Amino acid sequence: MAFACAAAPHAAAQPAGKDFTKPAIVILGYGLTPDGWMRPILYTRVLTGLAVAQAFPQSPIIVTGGNPKNGRTEAGEMRNLLRLLGFPANRIIVEDKANSTVQNAQFSVPLAEKADTTGIILVTSSTHQGRADGNFADAGGNMLATVSFPDGNPQTNITQFIRDVLSPLTPIG
Repeated sequence: MAFACAAAPHAAAQPAGKDFTKPAIVILGYGLTPDGWMRPILYTRVLTGLAVAQAFPQSPIIVTGGNPKNGRTEAGEMRNLLRLLGFPANRIIVEDKANSTVQNAQFSVPLAEKADTTGIILVTSSTHQGRADGNFADAGGNMLATVSFPDGNPQTNITQFIRDVLSPLTPIG
C-alpha cells in the first residue's frame, strides 16, 4: 500500500488549464486467472487508484473490464476489493462489458460524462500507458492525467496488446 500511496498525485500540483474539481478515476482491468482471481498487476492498479481517490473525495472510481473467468469479471473483482478496503459503494461505477483497452475507453468515457465529471484520471501500468492514453483520447475522453507504475518487461502485456489490435474486429456484446 505504501508504494501505491507514493503514486498518488499531489492535489495542489495541477497543470494549468485542466479542471481537477471532479475527475473520474478510471482503473483499467487486467486479465483474471482461469479461476477468476485477480493477478498482482490488477491488485496494484486498484491500490494505486484508491490512493489517487484519496486526493479527490468527490470523485467516482470507474472500474472497467469484462473478460469473465469462473463467473467473475475484472471490474466486479476490482469493485469487491475497493469495498473490502472501505471505499464507498456510491462512488464506484462498474463497467464489466469491455474485453479490450479500446472497449474500456469506448464504454468508460460515456460513464464519466454521465457522472458529470470534469475529465479522466487514468490508472494503469507503465507498459500499458501509451496505448491506453491513445485509446481514451480516440474515444473522446477529456484526459487530465495518467497514473501508472512500472510493471517490468513490456512483453508482460503481449496478450493484452494482441487483444487490443484485434478488438475493432470483434463484435461488442
